[in-house]
Amino acid sequence: MLKNFRAGDRLRYPITISKFMKNKGDEVQRGEALLQYTYKFERTIGDPSLNEERTVEETGYADWDCPTEGTINKWLVKVGDVLTKSQLFVAIDEPCPHDMQYAGLCTKCGKDMKEITWATESMDTDRATIAMVHDNVALTVSAQEAMKAEIDLQRRLLQQRKLSLVVDLDQTIIHACIDPTVGEWQRDPTNPNHGAVKDVRTFQLDDGPRGVTSGCWYYIKLRPGLVGFLERMSEYFEMHVYTMGTRAYAEQIANIVDPDKKLFGHRIISRDENGSVTAKSLQRLFPVNTNMVIVIDDRADVWPRNRQNLIKVTPYDFFKGIGDINSAYLPAREDTLGPPAAPPAATSAPLPIRNGDASKSPNAPGHANKIPEHEKTVAANPNGVDEALLQLQAQEQERALEKQLKERPLLHMQEELDKEDTEPDPSESSEEGTTTPTESPEQHNGHSPTPHHRHNLLRDDDNELSCVEKHLTATHKQFYDQYDARRASRHRTQEITSELIPNVGAVLDYLKGQVLRNCTIVLTGIVPQGVDVMVSEIGLQIMSFGADLKRKPTSRTTHLVVSSARPRTDKVRKAARIPSIKIVNQDWLAACLAEWRRVDETPYLMDINPGDRANRHIAAADGDLEDDDEDKSQPKITVVTSGQQNLFEEGDESGGDVSDDDDDDDDEENDPFGVIPSEPASPVQELKKMDWDDMDDELAEFMGSDVDSDSEAESLYQGSAKRKHEDSEDGDSAEEGTGSTLSKKQKLAKARTTGLRNVENVGEENGADDAGEEGEGGDGDGGKDGGEEDDDGFDELEAELEAEFEKEDESMEE
Repeated sequence: MLKNFRAGDRLRYPITISKFMKNKGDEVQRGEALLQYTYKFERTIGDPSLNEERTVEETGYADWDCPTEGTINKWLVKVGDVLTKSQLFVAIDEPCPHDMQYAGLCTKCGKDMKEITWATESMDTDRATIAMVHDNVALTVSAQEAMKAEIDLQRRLLQQRKLSLVVDLDQTIIHACIDPTVGEWQRDPTNPNHGAVKDVRTFQLDDGPRGVTSGCWYYIKLRPGLVGFLERMSEYFEMHVYTMGTRAYAEQIANIVDPDKKLFGHRIISRDENGSVTAKSLQRLFPVNTNMVIVIDDRADVWPRNRQNLIKVTPYDFFKGIGDINSAYLPAREDTLGPPAAPPAATSAPLPIRNGDASKSPNAPGHANKIPEHEKTVAANPNGVDEALLQLQAQEQERALEKQLKERPLLHMQEELDKEDTEPDPSESSEEGTTTPTESPEQHNGHSPTPHHRHNLLRDDDNELSCVEKHLTATHKQFYDQYDARRASRHRTQEITSELIPNVGAVLDYLKGQVLRNCTIVLTGIVPQGVDVMVSEIGLQIMSFGADLKRKPTSRTTHLVVSSARPRTDKVRKAARIPSIKIVNQDWLAACLAEWRRVDETPYLMDINPGDRANRHIAAADGDLEDDDEDKSQPKITVVTSGQQNLFEEGDESGGDVSDDDDDDDDEENDPFGVIPSEPASPVQELKKMDWDDMDDELAEFMGSDVDSDSEAESLYQGSAKRKHEDSEDGDSAEEGTGSTLSKKQKLAKARTTGLRNVENVGEENGADDAGEEGEGGDGDGGKDGGEEDDDGFDELEAELEAEFEKEDESMEE
């Protein structure tokens, strides 16, 4: 193999070639002198004590030694040349290229590649740095050999009309846990979960965790339809396993899924061979080209370099609340759409929460396992793993497994479910003592189990693989349609070139990009506060499916996706004013991403508070929601007078928050003014609860356009109180008839000098209704529910109001 060698960086440049000691065609050995060169240097001479010290320039002579063995093919320099820096020096034919090595030894000639002498500046292990074998990182090849291997693989797959499929294990095609409750349920046919766990597979690991969890049983549940799915996909794909579990763990799962080695064979790569403890990379298996590789995984964030090749599947969460038992080696996931699953409240100890569903909880596995950014860089180094970090994560995983083994979260959750099923009966519970519904007769001294219908915690109703199969077959068909079209344009040339092979990543981008095309989506309550929705995992997925993602709702928004845990946010209130926006829960978005189609929104529409819906025309009149693309954020206050109720709502946010929500107003209890109704109420009902003194304070503080100081506000309040007292004593107004206190309040409201006098009421066609309905029964709502004097409810209201004002008058007199 012909190899060119450089002069090297250790020479004292500039140098001058003075003599060749070997000629073209001569055989050379490592360390043998090939040529002589000269260089200039300065030397200090003279006696410093006599002040005779001086610097003189001298010429040095040196030999250049051969770094390898072989035959000189060509000198790339000539005698007399002056080299100012390292450059190509000589071409030598080597008897062995050392392009395939195992543990530092050349597999062809057997020489030690880690040997280094004065003549070499690097070890020969640098000639083969790529590990392409799944189960052995010690076997490495050169870049040229890797390219040859991939070209051969692509030719074989094209002849078989297949693609490569990389399959994740945990929560993608299987779910695992070590909770011993599963084994007890398997052995108890009377348990409501027996049918769901009867086909759960088990194994033990010889090199598993130490301590309390040493020798524990692993319970493995295959995703429904997995065996048939893999058999059908094997006709279209050559499949590989890629997991963050250990090698022993991966092989045990493979023995369960593929006992005959027909599907995956030995194409399994685990954390032990990955070269990184935080991320996966297709370049580990396909270092040159990934144009024919598809990945299915429940996490997208662990594929930072290969998101284009990924089909993300919905996580398989059969064992509720367990999550990924190997998640200690990964960052906490932030891509789940479902609301956090609250653990049962009556357990003696906190239960582990699924990593990602409640990553902020101190009990969540991902909380303590989140890797700092500076450690991620070290851990992701493909040339070596930080052993200290790896040991720390292994200890953390052992603690998480030990917690699961001791606390038995599945048992506690089933007990809570049994408590909900059981009707509360104190006498019955006292007779039963402390017997739990999940205990069998053998477990509790022969007592019979509770005779009631028990709901099962675990359900085997997942159908995700049917969707994934459709996506894979559609991608396979689209890829080979493009390949056949390219070959036809080249007259079906027999030579396989890179131009002929389509990029499967581009095919996936096209197919996914059609799903939510022409949709403008805003999220609320989905992305945690402080996380930029545009770079969040959910946001990246939405945009990869063709949607236009925005931070705030406008008239161009088509969908507002709301978290079921936070159904009433400020964005929901604003979007409710625009009829064209479909306000749906997060399950609609999850269904679209899972099925690769825009599903019907009707089953997922949120129940919107009628008070929010009723203000659509007011928002349009105020221009509260414009097509401003979030550029206009002028704050404003909208006043709605309906049934003597003022609705204060601030306008657009300041835009300072980069999360998907701009406030934490989840419900009416968090409303800063406490005036947004939770359900529709009539004006008469609201008047019964109205505190007019508090209303005076609110008007003076928020809406008093003529009140310029605290003293003026105080005088306004005192003047209104005085008028109320005087009106109560005189009672000589002809309009009041029998002394209706409601009429008195109307006079008092008209006497106030605030900006509310100029606000149009809901339902008014012009500004004249207020004056026209000013008599008896007028309640300031533009004629709506005009209370008549002979109405029983109205008389009752008057009596209550008069009693309240009499108390107020007495307090003032005192």
